Amino acid sequence: MPWVTNTGSVANVVDGTMAYDLSDKRVKVKYAGAWKDLSVNTSGTTVDPLTGVDGAVIQNSSVEPAGSTAKFAIGTVTGTPGVLVLEDASKAMVLPKVASPHLNIINPAPGMIVYDTTAKLMTVFNGSVWTFWRP
Repeated sequence: MPWVTNTGSVANVVDGTMAYDLSDKRVKVKYAGAWKDLSVNTSGTTVDPLTGVDGAVIQNSSVEPAGSTAKFAIGTVTGTPGVLVLEDASKAMVLPKVASPHLNIINPAPGMIVYDTTAKLMTVFNGSVWTFWRP
């Protein structure tokens, strides 16, 4: 999942965009023109509990050069593109499937999203706990 310093400062985002907000350590989605908080627990962190490495530092050191237009799209992009765009009128992204990810993924990264085949729910790791999302 992409990380942003603060979702409030991100411009030209289309509905459906998901991001991990470093300012409050929450997973958010752009919905009906506003950012909607999807997190349950606010004590998330971007620091890997096993290595002690801050994932935000790794991401922030990889900056596109000024004026770069590097983007990647799958499908025909009809909206404002992000870094990775998956767009199609009749197909959807399929998440990785893991049985009980809270038990079987030993070292999850903050923002990791998987489909829990045991609970039949989408799950997101916010940096400290797994959250289970119901439709």
